[in-house]
Amino acid sequence: MKRVIFYFVSFLFFTNIEAQEGSIDYSKPEEVAQKFLELYFKGDWYGACKLCACEGSEDQISWMIRKMDEQDNVTDDTKCSFTIDKFELEKDGVTGKIYYTKNCPNVPAKKNHIDMKKVKDKWLVEYIFKRDKFL
Repeated sequence: MKRVIFYFVSFLFFTNIEAQEGSIDYSKPEEVAQKFLELYFKGDWYGACKLCACEGSEDQISWMIRKMDEQDNVTDDTKCSFTIDKFELEKDGVTGKIYYTKNCPNVPAKKNHIDMKKVKDKWLVEYIFKRDKFL
């Protein structure tokens, strides 16, 4: 019986992952950015890495997690929300910027952006981590 339950839970888990990844329309940079920011602000940094276009992003995010553990006051981004403001496509047609507003309780709204890059037919987040600054 335990084996059947284990297989059933495993099946649901993997089906859910595929459904999440399969539900993204990679031809729309706003949709990729939306999913990236959702995962990032929920704390699923490794899930967010799957939407990144740069190699080594998982190593960079691991470093960021260690850095955040060392800090005394880190905002709880799981309570934050965000809105996508606009997408600006660069002249080259393969890069652009998604501008968004981050809203956290008891903190003024903060405007920021993420860089997007088209790799083959997919828009991905070009997340170049700056070790002195977080999103």
